[in-house]
Amino acid sequence: MDKKVIMQRLGVILAYPLAYLYLRLLVSFSEEFYIPVTIGCGDFKYNIAYPVFALLFIVVNEIVRRGRRGFDSKPSSGTIFWYVITFLAGLTATIASEEVFGDIEVVSVFAMHLGAVYSVLVSNDLLLGGKTSGFIPADLIHGFYVKSFAGFPNFIVDWKSFAKPRKEDGTEAEPAPKKNPLSAIIFIIIMFVLMIISLALMASIDKDIGVFLENCFSGIDRYLYNLKADEIIARLIFAVPVCFYLYGLMARSAKSDGEREKRFASRLLNVKGKGKTVSATLVYVAASIFVVGYILFFIKRLTYMLGGFAGDVPDGMLVSRYAQEGFWQMVGIAAVNMCVYIAIILLGKTDSDGKFALPAKILVTLLMIENIIFSVIAMSKIGLYYSIYGYTPKRILAMWATLSLGFAALMTIITVHRGKPHFRAGIIFTTISYIAICILSAVLVAIGA
Repeated sequence: MDKKVIMQRLGVILAYPLAYLYLRLLVSFSEEFYIPVTIGCGDFKYNIAYPVFALLFIVVNEIVRRGRRGFDSKPSSGTIFWYVITFLAGLTATIASEEVFGDIEVVSVFAMHLGAVYSVLVSNDLLLGGKTSGFIPADLIHGFYVKSFAGFPNFIVDWKSFAKPRKEDGTEAEPAPKKNPLSAIIFIIIMFVLMIISLALMASIDKDIGVFLENCFSGIDRYLYNLKADEIIARLIFAVPVCFYLYGLMARSAKSDGEREKRFASRLLNVKGKGKTVSATLVYVAASIFVVGYILFFIKRLTYMLGGFAGDVPDGMLVSRYAQEGFWQMVGIAAVNMCVYIAIILLGKTDSDGKFALPAKILVTLLMIENIIFSVIAMSKIGLYYSIYGYTPKRILAMWATLSLGFAALMTIITVHRGKPHFRAGIIFTTISYIAICILSAVLVAIGA
């Protein structure tokens, strides 16, 4: 039999078990998958379910993909990267957890879902930009909603892969002798019932047989209760729509040739181009106001902002309040600045074919340098808070978010001056740095930081 057909059939067969395992491993929120591990000062609760499901998802997606694109269709380097990121997100989700459903675990599981859907799109070369780009929000919407729900019928349609094989001339091959499984099932049921009746009669005659059967089956009611049959039945039912969703995402993506995605990306670019209606002068004035305003703010509040580096806290203010408020204020300003940049590139007539005019380069560069300064100041404040109160998952996540904002500002400066988007580098840095902070968190907990 053709290997491609084997992959098609195997993909259809594995779809429902994968959906059931998703509900069992990820959605049941059961603590039975947490393994207690003690390393150094840390008493960890590691959840083995996340990496197991991530690995199974990757395997099934490859089976479905090869069933549509050919058995010898090997994954690209980009596909392998996102497979690894998806698996590592699951592997490190609870690597630093000392409690069930901690902050890092929640973020990691969310990241694992994003990585899983994105890896399906990458493996089938369906990204709107051709590669990781500024279209990533549209790519994720495309995967989570468009491909998945539009692919619902595929689970039913693809059972045709089990149809009779055809000859080379297109006619159907001679059918194999028909086998009727229904008669075999009925026969087994009849034999089972007759065996129970026979055992019951023998037990009424022989006391030893009766005692043996009682010992064997007396605890069956307790077993069924411990088995939680009601939960199993509920999962079996809800696994049906999940099966249609997961298989729809994989199969629909594997069947697509990418032409529809290219046309949609072209329309998005046209919309973006038509949106550039704000005059460059107005954009320059608005950006200048932000730049000059931040410079004046730096001058006026220099002591306050540098307090995190020196450990100085304003009189009458608690360290915790100073660090927390100062941190979120700085991060908020940095986020606003990124929105300002996005508004400039989407609405302003400040560039041509990706090449920014000199005033735009200067203003965006100054704005992003200020953004980096705000990120560094925010990092100093959370660092001050950390040095006094120690490690918590929220603090390490706050540091990672601040670092990502600063790196995004740096990539923006490079993009403006080189005229070439560096969004991909930003995404790669964000994903790898997140895995790194998960590992770092485990180390900090283990050493009792």
